[in-house]
Amino acid sequence: MSAQMTDEEKVAQASMRFAFYGRVSTEDNQDPTLSLPRQLANCEKAVQEAGGQIVAHFFDVESGAMRLDQRGSGKGLAGFDIPIPRDGGLADLLEEASSRGFDAVACESINRLSRNPSVTFRVEEQLGDEGVRLWAIDEPFEESFGSIVLRHVNVGLARGYLHELKVKSRQGIETAAKQGRHAGGKALYGYKFAEFEHPNPHKAEQGLKVKVLEPDPTTAPVVKMVFHDYVVNGLTITEIERKLNGDLDRYPPPQSPDPKRRTGMWGRSSVWEILHNPKFTGYQVWNRRQRKRGGRLNPPEKWVWSEEPAHESLVSREMFDRANLTAIKRDNVTKVAEGHDQYRKHNYVLRSFLHCGICGLRMHGNVRRGRDGAYYTCELNRRQASLVPEEHPRTVYLREDRAGEKVVEFLSTHVFGPERVDALREALATTAPEADKAQAEVERLRGELAGLQTRIKRLITNLEAEEPGREITADIRARMDELARLRSKKQSRLEAAEKDATQVPDPESAEALMAALPLLDVDWELLSDQEFRALLMALNFEASYDPTKRELTIRVTLIPELTHPDGPRAPLLFVPPAGFEPAHHAPEACALSPELRGLGQENSIALRRFNQQDEPLC
Repeated sequence: MSAQMTDEEKVAQASMRFAFYGRVSTEDNQDPTLSLPRQLANCEKAVQEAGGQIVAHFFDVESGAMRLDQRGSGKGLAGFDIPIPRDGGLADLLEEASSRGFDAVACESINRLSRNPSVTFRVEEQLGDEGVRLWAIDEPFEESFGSIVLRHVNVGLARGYLHELKVKSRQGIETAAKQGRHAGGKALYGYKFAEFEHPNPHKAEQGLKVKVLEPDPTTAPVVKMVFHDYVVNGLTITEIERKLNGDLDRYPPPQSPDPKRRTGMWGRSSVWEILHNPKFTGYQVWNRRQRKRGGRLNPPEKWVWSEEPAHESLVSREMFDRANLTAIKRDNVTKVAEGHDQYRKHNYVLRSFLHCGICGLRMHGNVRRGRDGAYYTCELNRRQASLVPEEHPRTVYLREDRAGEKVVEFLSTHVFGPERVDALREALATTAPEADKAQAEVERLRGELAGLQTRIKRLITNLEAEEPGREITADIRARMDELARLRSKKQSRLEAAEKDATQVPDPESAEALMAALPLLDVDWELLSDQEFRALLMALNFEASYDPTKRELTIRVTLIPELTHPDGPRAPLLFVPPAGFEPAHHAPEACALSPELRGLGQENSIALRRFNQQDEPLC
């Protein structure tokens, strides 16, 4: 009987190659130049004892609570001279796993990978799909019932530690705010910092000080003037902004912590922030804004006020309350509630359904100055450069009323009209809509890949021309890595698009689905925006506008559940009465034939391009 092999013997026999992964949190006050070499030494010892070897090194300096798409940026490494050759971060590790340059990944403990359970298990699953094991060296290498349970326990402990750390940190900051202590950050506009001896004698011995706000002789009068002009003199925020920008030497504007956002001018948001900041009343206030979701304001009931005034006030509590009351009365939302039509919000019915035919991204609603009516636009300066082809115009415009007319025309003729089956049969025979759209996507992705390859070759040429060791070479390599990752993603999307391009719709099934719909006349003027959007959503409506051809491409997709009354949803059989005038019911309009009920495949049933030269869309 042969003896059972240990984990170390199995690793040694297989001559396994390992990739090291290490992480130092930005919130633990650790020294990456000491922590990461220690993690590597522990992993090297464990791997060598098992008979394997480490052939690649990946590490990051970042929080373990971040989402997977935020990990591995390398930003936290700036300023550190870490004596380990770095092959990349977590994102690079996952990409390299497919090349099978290593057989397993070793980390000191599972919390070094992440303290976010979803990230840990997603990384483990992605590595497993490539045949790569994830080994935390404080756990058994061989997978078993016990090791799986231990892995989940350790992941839970890491998540629990993170939760407890957040709770205690928040409680500490909240307690400090109630005591009137400054919660961090730069001094509020209108104030400057005064330093006092720290109340904790041990920290005082270390030279640490407590910062307290005191009025700044230059900017404090500006804050008082802003409140007086707004509340007493009745000036609007725009008028105050103009007054302040008229004499910047006398009224210096606030400076953003981010140098890129500094304009040297007053803006409406700067004036608004002064009028809505309760700290000018002398109290310390914390938790006004959310740390996530773009720093939006929290409801006032979630604000944490100091129990006593913490610094000298610039305005009274009464003045601050009057400013907020004035803002509410002047707010456009209030005017809408009171019936002011000119302040009502415009609803863009085709939002989220309409895409730009050049970049493929969603177009958004806008109103052009000096033009009547609303437009859908795709603006180059609002797009990520890597997602937009070079030939993209600066701005793409599409008039909403023109687009709406074409959509209604399409629905009335190709979806709910009496000739819809014939139109569908002709479209399928002549244009092959599914293959046409899929092939266009393939060509677009191939073009983007070719552009990326050209940019990478250009960077390689620049890198070869530079002297080794220069600072610019590191920037070039970083940009090359970024483009290589983007190329990998585009390649995956291209492969998926090429697979879709090989699929051909089933004409018979598509015609049967179309014939099962009721015959209706669509009147956009009688339909509410909500009802019309519900109809488009039920039809899986998509539209794309190509400004170079002045062409609007419309596509709807039907599935059997749409017309089967017993299915999970059948919105087309229960259309709202407003806006629809039944012409006559098609045969079997309320159910599909039995042979179609089991269909699980989606069928594209209609595609039409509008190209009208005499009545422009834009």
